[in-house]
Amino acid sequence: MADEHKAKRLEIAHVLFMDIVGYSKLLTDEQSEALQELNQIVRSTEAARDADAAGGLTILPTGDGMALVFAGSVEEPVECALEISQALRAEPSLPVRMGIHSGPIHHLTDANGRENIAGVGINIAQRVMDCGDAGHILVSKRVADDLAQQRRWQPYLHELGDVEMKHGVVVSLVNLYAETIGNPTPPSRLGKTRGGVRAFSKGARKGLSPVARAIFLIVGLLIALTFMLAIVSVIFAPAIMRTLDQRRSATLPQPTATAVPSLADTIKSAVAKQITDELQGELSRKKNAAVQPASAGAAIPEKSIAVLPFDNLSRDPDNAYFCEGVQDEILTRLAKVSDLKVVSRTSTQHFKSSPDNLPQIAKQLGVVHVLEGSVQKSNDQVRVNVQLINALTDAHLWAETFDRKLTDIFAVESEIAKTIADTLQAKLTGSEKTSITKIPTADPEAYELYLKGKYFWNKRTAADLRKSIDYFNQAIAKDPKYALAYAGLAQAWMVLPAYNGGAPTDCTPRAQAAAQKALSLDQDSSDAIAVLASANAEYDFDVAAARSQYERAIRLNPNDATAHHWFATDVLATSGQHAQELAEMKRALELDPLSLTINTNLGNAYLHNGRLDDAIAQFRKTIDIDPNYYFAQWSYGLALELQGKNPQAIAQYERASELTDDPIPLAVLGRAYGLAGRKSDAEKIFARLRQSRAQRYTPAYTLALVALGLGERPEALNWLEESYREHDGNNITAIRIDPLLASLHGDPRFEVLAEKIVPASEFKGATASK
Repeated sequence: MADEHKAKRLEIAHVLFMDIVGYSKLLTDEQSEALQELNQIVRSTEAARDADAAGGLTILPTGDGMALVFAGSVEEPVECALEISQALRAEPSLPVRMGIHSGPIHHLTDANGRENIAGVGINIAQRVMDCGDAGHILVSKRVADDLAQQRRWQPYLHELGDVEMKHGVVVSLVNLYAETIGNPTPPSRLGKTRGGVRAFSKGARKGLSPVARAIFLIVGLLIALTFMLAIVSVIFAPAIMRTLDQRRSATLPQPTATAVPSLADTIKSAVAKQITDELQGELSRKKNAAVQPASAGAAIPEKSIAVLPFDNLSRDPDNAYFCEGVQDEILTRLAKVSDLKVVSRTSTQHFKSSPDNLPQIAKQLGVVHVLEGSVQKSNDQVRVNVQLINALTDAHLWAETFDRKLTDIFAVESEIAKTIADTLQAKLTGSEKTSITKIPTADPEAYELYLKGKYFWNKRTAADLRKSIDYFNQAIAKDPKYALAYAGLAQAWMVLPAYNGGAPTDCTPRAQAAAQKALSLDQDSSDAIAVLASANAEYDFDVAAARSQYERAIRLNPNDATAHHWFATDVLATSGQHAQELAEMKRALELDPLSLTINTNLGNAYLHNGRLDDAIAQFRKTIDIDPNYYFAQWSYGLALELQGKNPQAIAQYERASELTDDPIPLAVLGRAYGLAGRKSDAEKIFARLRQSRAQRYTPAYTLALVALGLGERPEALNWLEESYREHDGNNITAIRIDPLLASLHGDPRFEVLAEKIVPASEFKGATASK
């Protein structure tokens, strides 16, 4: 779990940002009237009213407009924008432009002590809007990609191209309009030399793709060639045809009258065939690359499955936790079967339950089979629909509907898991048969509380982890022998410091106690064992014990991507076993191919193995998946720094720091500023981090990095020693291999500290830390 804090996922929201064009030129009373009118239009939209009634809308005034933050689906701000655009047709004196983006936000307390919202999701929505003129509804490519999954939105989407924002952030813009909605004119900011607006394509990149450019070039050449050949055929036709006839008669039987093409036709046909073959080959390569499994070149095992998100058919949308929980429980039971490859929920959650492009998704996840389903809950009655599909052939292998009481839900989950294992002809050991049929609690209320805990645990913010802890404790109060609830409680306490939710000295002992209790009730709780392994490595600094515990957890749950991932970072990387680290990280990625954290740490594994080019390629791949993922952004910066490209590295660090409130990227940036001679900038960051420590948990490691950049080695070592006293294993278990600390190697104080964290006897590298 050494890099769990870097996996921090802020809450994702869908933001509609709008302002009144020319607002600053209005008189004061005109400004008030315009804002009041806009506010009335916004609040009268059905989309805003529905979201507000469901508690999923926050409206933030911005002076000359507002930002609407929707917590539901990406369609909500789009529907709202369309309603506003329609209403504004009757108000030509109220010019409004709008921008929409989906991205991370976080909740904070402002200077007046009030709850507020901020984050890069709001910032980028504003920048998208800033590119437009009056009447425009501009959306980011991320939003357009989501909308394009549904046929109804495709006619509205018209691609504009890329625009570089502040700090080099590039946003691909799409203009959303129809006949009576939006503004079809390209925004003036994009310039008048860009040419026409293209219909939106999900596969589009910057400007025209290589294939598109090739097509335009080839078409132009064909036209010119045809024209030239027409002239040639008129002037030289007789001589050419005589020559052709002579050659043909020498080698072939006499053709019929219809068998002789003109020279122009012959050449055009040959050229056209060559062009078609090359373009089809290029398009085929593009298509295959887009759906390539995470483990390139590896054959997809026949006994492999992904459990896609189940549809929540309950009338009450608050039952989403229950639907998600049933899906998660089926997946967890399947994951215990060592003869199956089961993809992690982290990767499957990116897709809807019944996608149109199932073969492509299966290849992307590296599986042959998928399970689709839906859940409908009403009081104590539950209906679960499932169907097992061979995604590569579209063959439906099995389908069933279960109508049961809530108290029978475990039997339903077990039956589904067992039927899938039987259908895929998986061999089950005796312990695996027991695992997938186990009933964790006889109390349905405790089960629902547990599912709510897991629901908030999966959101991975400090506030949500606190909620999950509360629900797990409530479940335990209902059923004191509920081992899964204790294991969930242990996981939540263990990762809370990684999200700046508490100090390790406060959280980790509670995690260990909960894990030990879970094991006293269920000795095979792999989740609890993994927590103890993480605590061994990061709190107790006992690498040998951590190794033993992780190996046991993986034996019990071979499909647990998190256990493979944490084993790679907590033990194999920190002890210098980099070849094994790389293999284990690749295994984690097979099980969770779309995990941003695992993708990034695969890049770090390449870096530890000295494969810098592979590391950079992996970081870029991760950034392509999500440009807003700050861990990948600053890791890429570190690779650039190791290449000696310091200005480019600083630009990456700046970009990463803007994307998050996590103090680690800020500290890395401060260190880089100091090394670049920007002492004043580095000192400002150092002061910010010290102030942050007074307000919330901020690792001492961050101050050590900035002090090191400022050349203050004794102070850097003081902060590293403080980090050790704080049991900040998230950062300092990698003390012997951390490139950011490399300049301290050989310092006596540093070597003493490194020996306490990873003893030389446990380090498998060529030397202890030098």
